[in-house]
Amino acid sequence: MSDSRRSSRGSSDRSRRSSKPTNGGARRAAGVRRASAPRSSTPDSSPSTSSSGKPAAPKGTSRTGRSTAAGAAGAAGSTSGKRASSAAKSSARSTAGASKSPSSRTSVRARHAGVAASAAVAGRSTRGGATKKAAATNFLNYPRAGAKNPWRWFPSLRLIVGAMALMVLAGLGFAAWLYNDTEVPEPSDFALAQTSRVYYADGETEMGQFSEINRTELPADEIPDNIKQAVVASEDNTFYENRGVSPRGIVRALVNNVMGNSRQGASTITMQYVERYYTGTETSYVGKAKEAVMALKIDQELSKDEILSRYLNTIYFGRGAYGVQEASQAYFGKDAADLTDAEAALLVAVIPSPSTYDPANDTEKATSLWDRVITRQVAEEQMTPAEADALEFPETVEPNSENSLGGTKGYLVAQVRNELIAEGFTEEEINTGGFTIVSTIDPSIQENSVQAVENLPEDRPDNNRVGTVTIDPSTGAIRGMYGGPDYVEQAQNDATQSRMQAGSIFKTFTLIAALEDGYPLDSRWDGNSPKSFPGGWEVNNFNNTDYGRVTLETATTNSINTAYAEANIEVGPQRTVDTATSLGLPEETPGLHADASNVLGSASPTVSEMGEVYSTIAAGGVHRDAYVVQSVTRPDGSSRYEHEDDGERVMDEEVAINATVALQGPPTEGSARSLQGVMGGRPVAGKTGTSERFRSAWFVGFTPQLVTAVGMFQPGEDGSEESLTPFGGATSMTGGVYPTDIWGDIMSTSLEGEEVLYFDDQVELENENRERSYVPPPPPPPTTEAPEPPEPTEEPSEEPSEEPSEEPSEEPSEEPSEEPSDEPSEEPSEEPSEEPSDEPSEESSEEPSGDDENTQPTEPASEEEASAPTGQDQGQNREGRRGGSGRGSGGRDDGATDVL
Repeated sequence: MSDSRRSSRGSSDRSRRSSKPTNGGARRAAGVRRASAPRSSTPDSSPSTSSSGKPAAPKGTSRTGRSTAAGAAGAAGSTSGKRASSAAKSSARSTAGASKSPSSRTSVRARHAGVAASAAVAGRSTRGGATKKAAATNFLNYPRAGAKNPWRWFPSLRLIVGAMALMVLAGLGFAAWLYNDTEVPEPSDFALAQTSRVYYADGETEMGQFSEINRTELPADEIPDNIKQAVVASEDNTFYENRGVSPRGIVRALVNNVMGNSRQGASTITMQYVERYYTGTETSYVGKAKEAVMALKIDQELSKDEILSRYLNTIYFGRGAYGVQEASQAYFGKDAADLTDAEAALLVAVIPSPSTYDPANDTEKATSLWDRVITRQVAEEQMTPAEADALEFPETVEPNSENSLGGTKGYLVAQVRNELIAEGFTEEEINTGGFTIVSTIDPSIQENSVQAVENLPEDRPDNNRVGTVTIDPSTGAIRGMYGGPDYVEQAQNDATQSRMQAGSIFKTFTLIAALEDGYPLDSRWDGNSPKSFPGGWEVNNFNNTDYGRVTLETATTNSINTAYAEANIEVGPQRTVDTATSLGLPEETPGLHADASNVLGSASPTVSEMGEVYSTIAAGGVHRDAYVVQSVTRPDGSSRYEHEDDGERVMDEEVAINATVALQGPPTEGSARSLQGVMGGRPVAGKTGTSERFRSAWFVGFTPQLVTAVGMFQPGEDGSEESLTPFGGATSMTGGVYPTDIWGDIMSTSLEGEEVLYFDDQVELENENRERSYVPPPPPPPTTEAPEPPEPTEEPSEEPSEEPSEEPSEEPSEEPSEEPSDEPSEEPSEEPSEEPSDEPSEESSEEPSGDDENTQPTEPASEEEASAPTGQDQGQNREGRRGGSGRGSGGRDDGATDVL
């Protein structure tokens, strides 16, 4: 046998011998669906053989794997050991190549082997077995390289540090630029930035200024030490140590502001000095930063004594005074060099809010702050406790009204100031803010208002007072106002502050209440006089005229007291009050009570309040607060305030239309019919009013474009309200006389050239279901007691008027039931006369109600009034009445009381 055969046979025998003990392994291998990893080529390793003696092909699904294994087995059986070894290596390479691209049916072991191989390869690429981190793709390493979501989106330390460094550099650069760009202002620059100016509605015509700049600069060595010490102790006790700003104060203010408390500025004296230059416009944190930079620069360039002197030369002390010298003159009438320690402490005490803390305005508050300043001076060892206890609160001189408020314009400027304060402005801000304030006042209407009052007869008494206001009902803007002749001489505004009894202008509220409750304008009411009501209240018409059954419209035209008294009881006095307040009358109006007599005008409103109320009617039931400030602009041009429309519907528009229809009666046929010759046919609605004993006279009326209210009264030397003294030939100072004339002068000229607009015609209200159908009962037997039935009879009393008329009619009517005297129904009786008169036309025939605060007029007319003509005056025109023969339709028109 040749060597090759022996070798072959020996090899085959060894294969058979080795296959016997591994039959179980062969079966397990056959059960595996995929080829196993190649074994190491050792002498004992050989391919498995089948029972026929042929090498067994490895089982698997990979065709490549099967062919490779078969080829390797054939080579092993027919070649020498060296070639077999070479074939095995080739087979291993082929198997490894197949494992690199496994099919979808690759075994688990094969996959694990592949992963291990990959890891081994990756491990060879690292040093010392450590995994190498992914490199950043940009300088800031954002998003973070090598980090998994969401951590890769969190800023890296490199990014955070870089951003902070950039912000610091930018901040330092901005601070350096701001510091170099900031200039230290001269003291003279401060005053120019402190004047606030008020303009008319055109925004160009200057109305006035709030104060003149009164400032006298004193050299540092002429400002007394006592006021320097007081201001340091009170305002900034670290002044001589700090660098112009207080870091501790800034932190404290920042915490306070963040917590939502009132904003603090953490100001040192140096920063307060800077704030005067910026005139209070810098309220933001950026603005405060600018102030801080300027404070730092001022502290570097000026000495502490110079800073303190400039501060005391520019600070506002109130009373129009800037600087300690002018303040010393304004408060004590002396130079600053002569100030005592107590006086110096008081001047320092008012610095935080000069107008509020002025002793003339609030002595108690001023005293408290004065004591606080002295206490701090003691704490700073500027004076001993004994010296402090010896001080007494100093007396101040009376403040002088600013010359810029002189004349009639002063009332307008003061009204602007009051409205700004109501909107949140401070006195100091107004006086030192450098604002441009545009008012709502029309210069031509304002001139017409002043001229109308100046047109009154020259014999008008010195204490006769008139107030007027003209309002645009579509916006609530006040277009004109007359508050008095000179604000400096008389600071009280007769249009906005003076109160007077309303009289018959209050009947309008009962009219509206009746319309709202379903009573139409043609509902009928008892207009006979006198008329008794439950509770003993007896009401008389003017001259005790009987009108019979009259409509609500006729009762308004002729101002019939008895008809309106019955209507007020029917709807309820509280309804009259509620209607008045819903239209805009303040609830706290003096004399505004839910009494039956309130319909006759016992309440005492101001002229501006009644103008605002009637504007609600003119606007179709939409109420708007009357206002006089349109806008406020800062010196840098930014807006500080702009008025916004606050219209609110408070009354149905159709009710307002019908109320306006009724109110056209007085200017057409009633007590204000003289306007027909003045307004040139332009439609007018309104109501006259005269209070008890002629203490006040009114006319409030409107056209579709404008509303004007006019009130006249006469205070005595002690401030009490007197009866109006007749002048200009008039014997009856009623609303149909001079108030109506003033109204006509204002409105006719103000509407000249304007389009003639007309009111809407009467409409039928949906709730008109309260028609009165009254059948009078038989006359009651004579009695001295007041009638008990809730519906008083139409019959007049059996006896003539218990009190003669207070004033004769100036214009008798040919048909009393159609066109009575001025306002024949506006005065119920206040108290019965002791002796009835057979001539009721000579004295008032009115009797009191049971309420002392709402009594009716009782005072008999003067002999001059009683002897005045009653017939020849009615046909006279306005010029003739001014000549001295009586005015309008004459006579009193109501009987309201409740003295101012």
